[in-house]
Amino acid sequence: MHDMQNSLLMSIGDSHRVLDDQLAAVGHAVQERESTRAIVQKTDAFMIHACRHVSASCAVILPTARRELPGGRRRVQLYIEQVRRLERSVAQMKRRLYGASRSIRLPWTQVWEAMQHELAELMAIELAIVADVAADVGPRTGGRLARRLAGSEAGSPTRPHPNSPHTGWFAPLSRHFWARADTFWDAVEGRVVAGAVKAFKAPARLA
Repeated sequence: MHDMQNSLLMSIGDSHRVLDDQLAAVGHAVQERESTRAIVQKTDAFMIHACRHVSASCAVILPTARRELPGGRRRVQLYIEQVRRLERSVAQMKRRLYGASRSIRLPWTQVWEAMQHELAELMAIELAIVADVAADVGPRTGGRLARRLAGSEAGSPTRPHPNSPHTGWFAPLSRHFWARADTFWDAVEGRVVAGAVKAFKAPARLA
């Protein structure tokens, strides 16, 4: 039976499982030498979801965590630091995927393992914060936060922006700007976003 009190925690848990599965699918696709198209689409699906997820978490979860939790300000800062590390790893993965000169020589396994590490670190920090927020705010507010999280994720940037503000007065403006800019560049690059398949553009070889 669905427990309303845990709806926020369940929402985060579901997102974490999907991210884990998506990243595992990337590793499997590379290991099994699937087609370049398949590898690109699976990697892009993971990167887009990861970027949207952390952006939405910063927008929806962190203000409550900072305000309501003991040591909330410090916990939020630690989370943002890990978000930036994750976003830098996503940027590295994207450079490697699309053949940027400074990343093309990196072994794909090294890029994937670094991404796996940063994702695991982020999920551990995030899960602890969300569990405490869910316990503090109660089922009704937790349900509202879960719905806001889903709505925010759908409209969040699809690319990493580690140097942009993640909280504070300028963060919403930054997210709005980058969401629009990312939509443009996704169309240019032919990325698959939210199930809409655009024209495919083959990147650099992944071997």
